[in-house]
Amino acid sequence: MPKILVDGIKDVVFHNGIIRVECVSVGANGEQHPSGTLMIPGSMTGPVLQALANAVQELDKKIREHAAEQAAKAAETASETVTATKN
Repeated sequence: MPKILVDGIKDVVFHNGIIRVECVSVGANGEQHPSGTLMIPGSMTGPVLQALANAVQELDKKIREHAAEQAAKAAETASETVTATKN
């Protein structure tokens, strides 16, 4: 199955009942070039976009939880280091 890197969207077109999303990626030279076309049946556009939005929200939640856990561990380690230094 092909993989498409999406650094941006060049165009979105609805034709013959299909949403076509022209995707671009940025090359090493900083210029955009086509990376592929995402094709979604018009009747599925809402559910597909909702699924993507939900997935991004879930990933964001997990990232925030992980960051909070790491910050708590770092604070605990720093506190232990200060306590050990004082004794």
